[in-house]
Amino acid sequence: MFIDRAEFLTAEPLARLISFYNETLQFPIVDEGLSGRVTFQAGSSRLAFVSVESAENNPYYHFAFNIPSNKLDEAKAWISRHVQLGVEAGEDVSYSALWNSHSVYFADPAGNILELIARHTMDNEVDRPFDAKQDVLNISEIGLPARHVRSTVDALEALGIPTYKTRDDSFNPIGDDEGLFIIRTVGGRWHFTNKTAESFPIRADIRGLGELHLYESGQQLVIEQN
Repeated sequence: MFIDRAEFLTAEPLARLISFYNETLQFPIVDEGLSGRVTFQAGSSRLAFVSVESAENNPYYHFAFNIPSNKLDEAKAWISRHVQLGVEAGEDVSYSALWNSHSVYFADPAGNILELIARHTMDNEVDRPFDAKQDVLNISEIGLPARHVRSTVDALEALGIPTYKTRDDSFNPIGDDEGLFIIRTVGGRWHFTNKTAESFPIRADIRGLGELHLYESGQQLVIEQN
């Protein structure tokens, strides 16, 4: 599953996000319109934020970027010069034996939970020093909190997106190494953070499927395909 574009809402001033993503993460700006929207090039994917006014719930999301499978240590050294890494049980690197991956977590100014993940199942090693401009490869995960994980997974599988590794009623990734939706129970804790998973609208352009608009309505996650 390839995520060509992901669009998230934010109550954070766009200027702060532009500073972080363009200057710190070195993502080129591909569109900065006057309609409260900014779009960055994140490897071969595009990452967009749309400004909203939110007096009660400031939207925040979890999303991840693939990096070369042999560059986690160098990527960690680079990003830790700019942000504080998430820690779990005294460790700042997450290892998944099931996924055969290593990753690090950190936050942007809006409180979004970002992840750099090196998947050792992918043939994407590089023989040079880590370079953020080249080695943030694409958006590889989008967290998708839902009150009913199983029915959400069923609906996405009906679109042709398969479950990844294991099927579970509280945490169920679907897709493949290239791109995943992480279906997580609303209220569950996001890994390497103290933040709970909350549902906010998402738009995602999935190669071969088109744009998916995902949002909660009446305790159910609605999935619209355009």
